[in-house]
Amino acid sequence: MPRSGLPGCLALILAFAEAGAQTKPPPAASLPDPNRVPTMPPDLRLPGPDPRQCEGTKWSALCAEGRWTQYSRISLRVSAPQFSAHYEIEQAANGEQHTTYREKFASDERRGELVIFGMEGFTYRSKDKFPESGSSIIDHMVSSPIMLSQLATLLLDQGALVSPAEVTSPRTIRAENATQYIRTAAPRVAALYGPPWSMTGSVRPAGRNELAFTLRLRYRPVDARGALVAGKTDAVTLEGTVSYAPRRPTLPDSFDLVGWTVMKRDSPVPAVSNLAQARESAGM
Repeated sequence: MPRSGLPGCLALILAFAEAGAQTKPPPAASLPDPNRVPTMPPDLRLPGPDPRQCEGTKWSALCAEGRWTQYSRISLRVSAPQFSAHYEIEQAANGEQHTTYREKFASDERRGELVIFGMEGFTYRSKDKFPESGSSIIDHMVSSPIMLSQLATLLLDQGALVSPAEVTSPRTIRAENATQYIRTAAPRVAALYGPPWSMTGSVRPAGRNELAFTLRLRYRPVDARGALVAGKTDAVTLEGTVSYAPRRPTLPDSFDLVGWTVMKRDSPVPAVSNLAQARESAGM
């Protein structure tokens, strides 16, 4: 049968077979001389971790940790260009937390109050409009208070270089860093203050186990990717009081919750009049 009469698939197979018979595979390349291969360095990592993350090296960001963060209560006033705020945070020994916030950015104002209790419960009151419900409400209400209180305690730690109990008289403090970011974080958001940054301020006793402070931080802002914004410097002033008195074991059962919204995880539960009833209503 002439080739033109072969079924299409058989003709194609024969064509490939004939083409393969006319070619030879290329010779195998020889391996390089081992004596000419450069020795690999013992550590292939870049110098240090991401400098915006909290780690334990000289390259990584400075983060709020340790004794200055272990306050029982803080009252903090914040002022920056077009922004002002007042935050109050109380922390109980069992992890419960009571936070109030008042913020103003240009003509936009926010305020509210929130209590986190038990393992899954929280209750709040506010006229703010929240983007979603449930845990996003917590993020909306307490992320800024948490991160700015971390900033204040980190700067106090860096400036005082002693424990809170060792501040027994007024002192002027300062701190600066030319290479490390400052990083503060809430559960689902973080803020960065870029180097070089410098802080000047003062701290003094203000009562039993309580300190008063005034801090002014100058820093380089960062963009949405965490990169330093060239040619720009920002400043923020932090002042207030912080208490290192022993934390009470839990927030009081009598805490007034009339008019508050009570939540368990992402679901509302019936209204109550105090924190003891909120715990019961949320099954805690």
